[in-house]
Amino acid sequence: MIEKIQHTTASSPEGAKGLVKGVLACAFQNIAFMLPTGLLYLLVKDLLAGSTSGRSTFYLVGCVACFVLILLTTWFQYNGTYFTTYKESGTRRLTLAERLRKLPLSFFGKRDLADLTSTIMADCEVLEKDCSHFIPGLFGSLISTVLIALSLFAFEWRMALAALWVIPVSAAIVVGSYRVQDKVQGRTMAAKMACADGIQEYIETLRDLKASNAEQRYLSGLSDKIRAVEKQSIVAELETALFVSSAGMVLKLGIASVALTGSQCASGAGRHRRTDSVSVPDGGLSDVRPYAGRVAESGGGHCHAHQCGADE
Repeated sequence: MIEKIQHTTASSPEGAKGLVKGVLACAFQNIAFMLPTGLLYLLVKDLLAGSTSGRSTFYLVGCVACFVLILLTTWFQYNGTYFTTYKESGTRRLTLAERLRKLPLSFFGKRDLADLTSTIMADCEVLEKDCSHFIPGLFGSLISTVLIALSLFAFEWRMALAALWVIPVSAAIVVGSYRVQDKVQGRTMAAKMACADGIQEYIETLRDLKASNAEQRYLSGLSDKIRAVEKQSIVAELETALFVSSAGMVLKLGIASVALTGSQCASGAGRHRRTDSVSVPDGGLSDVRPYAGRVAESGGGHCHAHQCGADE
């Protein structure tokens, strides 16, 4: 796995191991963020049961422990993502510079050095941002979600279903919109490349354009390309926001479903406790009458026999 990560992210073995540590640190941080919610659940449970006496020390120690765990996991998460990624980014840049140094001069004669440098630096920046912001958070959230889901199913499967049904629906919305977003991003990239080519061509042919008095006409066409880039960028952002916002709204529905399911479970538990004190058969009072008659007869016979014994 380390070799695959190393090949995918163009990193060293230490960088690949640091990325794995960053993912685990994000997962533990998410779990630590859930601990105060569990402590609050225990507090509400004790308040409803009226058994909070003598538990103040437990909750005080629990609050301190949650704070310390969140602080430690956040520290490990920062070192495992940002610090490790930035250190690996420097190593990656030095490795690329060393490889470029060993290339023959004929390689650079066929290419624009400014374009080559900007491309390499842009790729390094993209990898740095992905490894520090996106990859650890994404896979850490997946791991913590699976662990929390298993814990919820072990606690109460109905509440777990109410909380987790929104995840596959949101994932289906995002995955289903992949092709649409891919097409929009393709059109946006094509517009940006056309604009960049136009700017580069203007810089290279500026003298000829001025000599032929065609500069204003070329700048007019270049302005149209720039406006096309702005328009396509706005469309791409709106399209992405549409699907992302829809998935976020579906995720928020989980709060309502958890509240409704919890109220149903609580009311069902209350009815169960009330009926446990007096058990009535399913048939109602009609099924109780024969038993009541037999009890009365046996009770009456017992009393009559006792009275006869007393008379004697």
